[in-house]
Amino acid sequence: MLSQRSTTLAAIVAAAAILFVSEPASRAQTAANGRQVDLVRQDESDCTNTTVPANPPSGTVSLNRGSDGNTTVKVAMTASPDTTYHFFLKCVRQLGDITTGDEGTGFGNFTFQTNEVGATYGFDMYPEGAPPGNKFQSVTVKF
Repeated sequence: MLSQRSTTLAAIVAAAAILFVSEPASRAQTAANGRQVDLVRQDESDCTNTTVPANPPSGTVSLNRGSDGNTTVKVAMTASPDTTYHFFLKCVRQLGDITTGDEGTGFGNFTFQTNEVGATYGFDMYPEGAPPGNKFQSVTVKF
């Protein structure tokens, strides 16, 4: 039997997949220009998150590189309840905030210019004050 947290995470991942697939783009464009990576509870890593393992995920980051020169980012995660997390394009800039509800689930949509990064990069997020154990890193994004 799945725990409530596992069931919630599964629902978040499914919702993120639906949001990602529903973007207006052909399947070929989505496959070539889209990526989905895990978001993992880990206190630190380098700028491209080379030390972040794929498991166990706390959420997902879905990306799509648009023909307009922008990359859209959709985040679905489970973390501490009723907490605001700052979400960063790692070592570049903050993209915005995600606030979790009373069950710890949170969602965010962000956009950045694709040329702000190279072909390999990462994301991180943490609340104000960045307490240990409540920081998250994405798995490395590679295009």
